[in-house]
Amino acid sequence: MAYPKSVWFIICTEFCERFSYYGLRTVLVLYLTSILQYDEDESTIIYHMAVFMAYFSPLFGAILSDSFLGKFKTIVYLSLIYAVGNLVITGSSLAVSFSLSNQRYLALLGLVLIAIGTGGIKPCVSSFGGDQFDLPAQEVYLQKFFSIFYFSINAGSLISTSVTPELRKGVQCFGRTSCFPLAFGVPAVLMLIAIFIFVCGKRLYKIKKPESNVIVTSFSCIYHAIKRRLSYVSSNTKKSHWLNYADDKFSEKEITDIRGALDVMYLFIPFPFFWALFDQQGSRWTLQATLMNGRINFLNWTMKPDQMQVMNPLLVLLFIPVFETVVYPLMAKIGIKKPLQKISLGGFLAALAFVLSAVVQNKIIGGSIQLSDGEGQLRVFNGFDCNITINSTNLPVYKLSSLETLEIRYTTTSNETSFPIVFIADPSCSPNLSTLNLTSSVSIVEGKATSYFLTRLKDKLELKRIGYVDDLAKPKNGSPVLRILNSDDLSNKVLTLKDTDNNSTVTEINLKSLTTNTVPIGKYKAFLDNEFISDLNLLPASVNTLVLQRNLGHTDSKLVVLERGNFIHIAWQIPQIIVMTAAEIMFSITSLEFAFTQAPTSMKSLLAAVNLLTVAFGNLMVVIVSEVRYFENQAYEYLLFAGLMVLDMLIFILMSCKYKYKNLNDPVPITHNEQTKQN
Repeated sequence: MAYPKSVWFIICTEFCERFSYYGLRTVLVLYLTSILQYDEDESTIIYHMAVFMAYFSPLFGAILSDSFLGKFKTIVYLSLIYAVGNLVITGSSLAVSFSLSNQRYLALLGLVLIAIGTGGIKPCVSSFGGDQFDLPAQEVYLQKFFSIFYFSINAGSLISTSVTPELRKGVQCFGRTSCFPLAFGVPAVLMLIAIFIFVCGKRLYKIKKPESNVIVTSFSCIYHAIKRRLSYVSSNTKKSHWLNYADDKFSEKEITDIRGALDVMYLFIPFPFFWALFDQQGSRWTLQATLMNGRINFLNWTMKPDQMQVMNPLLVLLFIPVFETVVYPLMAKIGIKKPLQKISLGGFLAALAFVLSAVVQNKIIGGSIQLSDGEGQLRVFNGFDCNITINSTNLPVYKLSSLETLEIRYTTTSNETSFPIVFIADPSCSPNLSTLNLTSSVSIVEGKATSYFLTRLKDKLELKRIGYVDDLAKPKNGSPVLRILNSDDLSNKVLTLKDTDNNSTVTEINLKSLTTNTVPIGKYKAFLDNEFISDLNLLPASVNTLVLQRNLGHTDSKLVVLERGNFIHIAWQIPQIIVMTAAEIMFSITSLEFAFTQAPTSMKSLLAAVNLLTVAFGNLMVVIVSEVRYFENQAYEYLLFAGLMVLDMLIFILMSCKYKYKNLNDPVPITHNEQTKQN
């Protein structure tokens, strides 16, 4: 029999749809932070809620397909919703004249529509392709179809995660250093092409009418059994299994099949935690990559932070044959043969990947100032372009050069120690000063840094205390901190930072009050109105103070770096990505095969839907942890996930100890379909 021509329409449709989905996901978290101005925690929450919805909606897509519309109509109708969602989120990035809140509403609406669409068609496309074959005569062709289908998924993912970041960063539009309308627009066009290709193949498709939905049947049986079991609580009637209480309405085969499925679903309980770790490659790990140096000199090219996601599908394609021919045979020699053993090992590898990501994050953040017990730090920022002498009976004599900063450690005698201090300005400081001397006092708080700004109030020296203590801290995500100290005569000015590479405005800072800002890493030119002030190089996890003061008709400036991070190369992420990909191969593919081999034939669609639900709930876990916002350093959050993953796998091992493998002689071939690529 000839190979069905209709499946090529389905394979091309899947390639375009996966290109659209992964292309959007690749740049989504950067769109949320850089354009919609959500902070890193909020962006992570939105990202993982979108993934949660995308993997929760397959349950409803399967019900809609099998009970009401059939696969073809379900795919078409939900794909149209999907395409509308793509157009809406593209429109949100184009709506530069809209308020920020309206842009946000549009983007969130687009994400909801996309989640409904992509999730709804997820359980339908691969099974609709399987419907095109006559079995058992074309069973060999069917296996080949699923291999090609799986390849198209990874090919779409690989290409989109490579191309979309280039579209985002390689083109500038609307006065920005990036072009998200293009990055979202191309996937939107691919989704429209996917619908067109799929509809064009209609005359060749074998379209089956919807039948009784096994998911609905299973839930009905479980509900009926529980209801009858509760009604028999006071009676002496007992059955061998609680599901057998549904035997008045459901056949023995239906009950037996559901029992077998529940045995497998019981082992699915720890699975969400793996996906909680795995899917952070697109959120937390991408944000981590924004703090790293992607420059590859020998290629004269800079790798974008979101392009690191291309490593996963690439490594998946490389690792599958390596694991089948080398890794698994070696594991078998040491006794690791059974699927549940491989799944456990995959979970431990995911934990190791997060330990490695914590090491990288800690390397980026670098050290912070540590004060000993009974010790405090005094900082004095000199705002003048001349020398200042500092005298105090409690301190040695210090001479501060032009715009220099004094940083000394002082042993305190109490929680807060105060003492007098005298500042003597050099005669060249300013002819506008009526006096060159200032007698004041400073306080030093134990265990803290206390900062003062030496500036001018009209024609006199003034010493301003900057808050009670200098509580500048590195953000947990490692972005640079920039604080502005300015004299009063600059308070009506606006400081503008322009990206040196693209000469585009990044942020505008009003100088009316003391301001502290989190700024993306990079090199900037600073302007006061149209006056060039200084070049700034803001590195990851650095704490910076920019001193601005008007002296003799011009503005003096000095960037003081109080704490430094490390601008390490993006290649540092490769080990954690390699380990996580190995974990995916052992966990994801093996769990899919385990579910298919251990589930009764009639329950395979139910197990597929529940398997997707574990991805949804895994992303919900990330949302919950991100909402807590407890950790001051992202590395500690990574270590928490790693530790919980180890605990999760230990519980899984205990749960699986009593499991007895079934040999169901299932005629349905085991395939690596779309569910294998669950992220």
